[in-house]
Amino acid sequence: MAGGFKLEQQHGKGRVRVSRVWRKAGEGGADVIVEWNVSISLLSDCLEAYTDGDNSSIVATDTMKNTVYAKAKECTEVESPESFAIRLAKHFTSFYPKVTTAIISIVEKPWEQVVVDGRPHAHGFKLGSEKHTTEVNLKKFGALRLISGIQGLSLLKTTQSGFEGFIRDRYTLLPETKERMLATEVTALWRCYSVFLGYFH
Repeated sequence: MAGGFKLEQQHGKGRVRVSRVWRKAGEGGADVIVEWNVSISLLSDCLEAYTDGDNSSIVATDTMKNTVYAKAKECTEVESPESFAIRLAKHFTSFYPKVTTAIISIVEKPWEQVVVDGRPHAHGFKLGSEKHTTEVNLKKFGALRLISGIQGLSLLKTTQSGFEGFIRDRYTLLPETKERMLATEVTALWRCYSVFLGYFH
């Protein structure tokens, strides 16, 4: 508390790029690879860092980066970005006494198996289109909020995408049509759940 106000300090580390390969963990004994771009934001009760120059409760950004690498190595089973974000958030909110909230954002690159002679290759991959996104917000003594989504999903129809019956006035020049191509790019978000998880030891 300072002057009757409750203050929280927030800092973090962005653009931590990590890849993880699970050997022969996919269908038919294929390798599974993920590439994640991880961002971490920690809210802390560390007012003394500003008032007294005391950094003894501050988690260094180098520590955050190395924690991502260490926790990825600990994943012995194939893990989703949601599960990995929760794993990180639990660690930061339980291991560091002054951290009150952890916000973990992950963007997953769309690596997918190459098809050779009509069959998925066991260890060959190509970059797909849409990216998988997730954000976890976990409070030390409260609820977990998880939002997932996709970004950059390109879709195209070659037919049956007419546009007609719209409002026409003196500013409208566009002719109506029953037949045209349609292409778009989709970004979508959805909240998976929000639950109380209590305190993590």
